[in-house]
Amino acid sequence: MTRDQLEPVRPWHILHKEKHIFYLCGKGTQHSKAPLLLNTMFAAKGLDWEYQLLDTDDAEAFSKMLVSGKILGCAVTMPNKVTFSSLVDQLTEDARVVGSINTVFARRNSGTGQIVYVGANTDIIGVRDSFLFNETAKKKCLEVRPGLVYGAGGACRAAIYALHTYLGCPKIYVINRFAHEVEAVAKSMKQNGFAGDIIHLSTPQEARRVELPKFIVLAVPNVKPQTADEKLAKATLDVFIESSKGSVLEMCYHPVIRTLLYEEFEKNGWNVIPGWEAMIYQGAAQFGYWTGIPLEETPVEHASQTLRKNLENV
Repeated sequence: MTRDQLEPVRPWHILHKEKHIFYLCGKGTQHSKAPLLLNTMFAAKGLDWEYQLLDTDDAEAFSKMLVSGKILGCAVTMPNKVTFSSLVDQLTEDARVVGSINTVFARRNSGTGQIVYVGANTDIIGVRDSFLFNETAKKKCLEVRPGLVYGAGGACRAAIYALHTYLGCPKIYVINRFAHEVEAVAKSMKQNGFAGDIIHLSTPQEARRVELPKFIVLAVPNVKPQTADEKLAKATLDVFIESSKGSVLEMCYHPVIRTLLYEEFEKNGWNVIPGWEAMIYQGAAQFGYWTGIPLEETPVEHASQTLRKNLENV
C-alpha cells in the first residue's frame, strides 16, 4: 500500500463540520502547551474540534483506539514515541527511518475503503523549520558541516534526522551521559536506513579533536548537572560553547524560555532559537495532517502570538 492510494476519511468539507477530539497520548503531560496551540488553531478556522490530554502509556488501549476507527488522529509523546510507532498501519518515510512518531492521522484506502492510521514525526519539521526560518541560521544551511545534539532522549532522533536530511550536516555528534543510549539510537536509525554518521562524544578531549558544528540542538531538561556522568557531558558541551559560534535550538521552553543553557550560549555569542518556535512548526504540521488545510492557510501567526503571550505570563 502506498500513501498515493490514501484519501481523506470523508471529504474535508464534511469533516470540518463534524465534532472531533484529538488526544495527546503520554505521561506527565499536565503542563503541555500543545492543547493551547492546537485548540487555538482549531478555533481560528471555525472547527468544533478539541485537543485533550490522555495520560497513558498503555499500548493495548492505544491499539484499541485505532482499531475502533473513530478518531481522525492523535498526538503521541513520551514515553510512547518509539513503542507506539509499531502499532500504526504504516509510517511516513521520515518516521520509518527515525523509528518514532509524535503524530497519527487517519486516511481511507481508496481501493479497499479501509481506514488506515499513518504515523508521522512532525518533531523533525519543528527542528528543521526552526533553523530554516531563522534569519541568522538559514545563511548556514547550505554549508556542509557537522551538527550536534545534546541529550539522547525523546527529541534526539528527530533532531539527528532533521540536521542530516534537511540542514546539511553529514555527521551528527551526540553528547549524552550514557553511551548505551546513543548506541541504541544509532543502531536503530542505521537499521532503518539512516545514511548519516552518528558519533558519540564522551569527553572534552574528544570534542577538541573534531570539526566544529554549525548547528546544535539542546534536548535535555533545564536542570544543572548533578551526577559525575552529567557533569562530564556538560564539560564536553562546554568545548563547543566556548570555541564555536553558530546557531543553537533550545528545545526546552517551559516553564522558562531563557533556560540555563540558553543564557550560557547567548553569553558566548551564539544565535539562540527558543524551543517554542519548534513547538509552533511541529504543531502546524500536525494541524495540516489532521485538517487537510495547507500551511499557507494555517493560522500560524495567531497561534504563535497566543502561545508566546501565555508563556510570558507564566
